[in-house]
Amino acid sequence: MDATISLKQLAILLIVIAVIVLLIYVIILVRNLLPVVRNARKVTEDAKAITAIARKRTEEVDDVLDDVKGSVKGISDAFKGKESLITSLSSIAKAITSLIGMIKGDKAK
Repeated sequence: MDATISLKQLAILLIVIAVIVLLIYVIILVRNLLPVVRNARKVTEDAKAITAIARKRTEEVDDVLDDVKGSVKGISDAFKGKESLITSLSSIAKAITSLIGMIKGDKAK
């Protein structure tokens, strides 16, 4: 029994084999990429948490810096005679209290 294969049939056969091999490579590639995508998702979630913490701390520090700025301005005004020394000292006490509260809040966590 003789079997003849034309060039057209041979080309179609080679294309089908190539598509099958390509499909196998794509399946392996997707399978290997799944852990990478999961890790990227975890990293993104961690980055969101860190960003939220940094935002909160920045706001706390900003409030303390505002108090310190007011205290320094009060002392400057007191030296210039524009504000009483007692008012300036109360501003300093408020700034120190804010700073201590922020430090205690950090230690509690």
